[in-house]
Amino acid sequence: MPKKINSKRYNEEDDFLHEPDEREKWRESYYFNWVDLDNEISGFTTLGILPNIGKRELVFILFFKNKRMVYYKEPQLEKYNYEVHPNSVLRDKNLCYNMIKPMEEWKIIYPSRKYKFQISFKNRFSPYYFGKDSSASWHRHFECSGYVDGILTLRNGKKLEIKGFGQRDKSWGYRDWHQFDRWYAGHFQYKKWSCGFRKDYQNNKMQLSGYIGNEEGNRPLKEIEIKVKNDTDAFKSPLTTLYKISDENNNQYQIQATRINKNSFMRFSREFEKGSTELFEQMVVMKDLDTGERGTGMSEELRTYWA
Repeated sequence: MPKKINSKRYNEEDDFLHEPDEREKWRESYYFNWVDLDNEISGFTTLGILPNIGKRELVFILFFKNKRMVYYKEPQLEKYNYEVHPNSVLRDKNLCYNMIKPMEEWKIIYPSRKYKFQISFKNRFSPYYFGKDSSASWHRHFECSGYVDGILTLRNGKKLEIKGFGQRDKSWGYRDWHQFDRWYAGHFQYKKWSCGFRKDYQNNKMQLSGYIGNEEGNRPLKEIEIKVKNDTDAFKSPLTTLYKISDENNNQYQIQATRINKNSFMRFSREFEKGSTELFEQMVVMKDLDTGERGTGMSEELRTYWA
């Protein structure tokens, strides 16, 4: 008999800030991505809060046609109070996140000299909780597929209406990139369903968490096979990825992800005492090889190089 769809009721308080523990690398983060294929507009943004270090990390990446526009700042975090409304913390002089309704609607605004970007993100399916400590990267984590609409205003005054799908996630707890050998993550958006997952490799062990979601609810994943074809660039960045997915009801999916444009990806690199990591995040077209339907989403891969 098929397993019942996971329809756990979410808690609105989870969209607010949480009390940190004493560990230096305790982190709370908000993340959003979006794709509008018609206008060739895609991108992602994240804000990380590290109260025990006293800083924030703000990242905003916009891909327009074959151009890549990047904003990255690490401002100090002073007088942190997790009991205040997050809207007072989730902004700097340029990038602004506004919670309109917790667990349901957000607005993101980023103006620059070259353009002004503004979108709203509204849930289209129920959020999915990945489970307590489902990855060594967080204590708690949830994701949600959403409708995205907004405006991109170019320097010449031309306005492009943004419409498409996206994904958001929220994490809190201890986070350290440098403990993984590799990880893969992805977000898949189709008209009637979505998918979000994380597959970690650490100390010769693998840990998978994720789900298939639709209007009826969410089904946890059982397994996922991943095959990556790398580009010929200097970093051998991921170019196409084949996913073979099975959920807990044994529904099968074959998805091929291809980068939207040549420059529709971002590489982040960090050095640490025992080596270095590089993280590739790219916005992709996702073809369902069983039905032929074209979707959109994000593919991510982290690689660690041990000294």
